[in-house]
Amino acid sequence: MSPKDWARLVRLPNLPTPLADIGLGLSASLALGQRVTPVAVLLVAAGSVCLYAAGMVLNDWCDHHEDALTRPERPIPSGVIQAPTALLAGLALLVLGVLFPGLTVLVSDIRPNPGAIATCLAGLILVYDAWAKHTPLGPLAMGACRGMNVLLGASAGGFSLPADFSVLLLPAAAATLYIAGVTWFARTEEKTSNPLHLRAATLVIGTGLALAACTPFFIPAGFEKPAGLLLSVGLMGLLLWMLLPKLLRANRERTPRSVQSAVGWMIALYIPLQASQATGLVGPWGLLILPLFGLVLLLRRWRWLKAT
Repeated sequence: MSPKDWARLVRLPNLPTPLADIGLGLSASLALGQRVTPVAVLLVAAGSVCLYAAGMVLNDWCDHHEDALTRPERPIPSGVIQAPTALLAGLALLVLGVLFPGLTVLVSDIRPNPGAIATCLAGLILVYDAWAKHTPLGPLAMGACRGMNVLLGASAGGFSLPADFSVLLLPAAAATLYIAGVTWFARTEEKTSNPLHLRAATLVIGTGLALAACTPFFIPAGFEKPAGLLLSVGLMGLLLWMLLPKLLRANRERTPRSVQSAVGWMIALYIPLQASQATGLVGPWGLLILPLFGLVLLLRRWRWLKAT
C-alpha cells in the first residue's frame, strides 16, 4: 500500500474538477453582491475535494466484488488496498468533507451554513454509490452531486432564499444536466451504442450547455461587465467548436472508440465550461478557474494515474 495506490483510488487527476464547481458557485455569490471571507472559501474548497475523494473511494468499495471480475487491476480487487481499509478511509473523507465547511461558523456568520449543504451532498454521494448508479436514476444522481457542489461553492459567500435562488439555480442546473447527460452517454461506451440512447443523452447535454450559455444573461450584474460577457461567449464558442464535432461523430458512428473519445472530451472540457460561466458573472476574475484545467492535463500525463 503506497501513495501511488491511494492516488489511483481517489482518482487524483480528477481531484481539481470539484474546485471548478466551487469557483463557479462562488462567482454567482459574488455577482449577487455577497461578501466573501477567504478562510471560508478555503474550508469549503477543502470540504469539496474531500467529498469528491470520498465518493471515488466508496464507489470502488461498493463495486469491489464486481471489479474483481471486470477491473481486477484496481487497488481494492488487486489487494494493494484492503476493502475494510478503503471503507474506513472513504467514511473518514466523507466526515471531513462535512466538517470543513461546517467550521465556517467559526470565521463568518454565513447563511445558509455551508456545513448543511455539504451534509446534503454527502447524502447524495452515498445514495449514488450504494444504490442509484445501478438504476436508471444513476445519471441524474451523479449530475445532482455536481449541482449541489456548485451550491456549496455559493454558500462560501452566502445567499438568501428564495430571493437569490433563481440566480443560483441556472449554474447548478447546468452542471446537473451536463454531467447527467455525459454519464448517460457513457453508459454503453464499451459496445456499439443504441442511437436513441445517444440522441436522448445528447439532448440532455445540449440542454445543460444551453443553460450554461444563458447563465450570465440572467444575472443583472453581468451586464455591468461587458468584458466578462465577451469572455464568456468566446470561451463557450471555443468549447462548442472543440466538442460538437466529437459529439456528432459519436452519434453517427456509435462505435466504442468514437463514444469514448466524445466522453473524454466532455469530461476534459468541464472545467472550461465552468470558467465560461464564471467570467460572465464576475468578469476576467472567472479565468482563475482555468489553471485547474492545466493541472488536470498535467496529472493525466502520468499514465499510471488512471482518471476512471
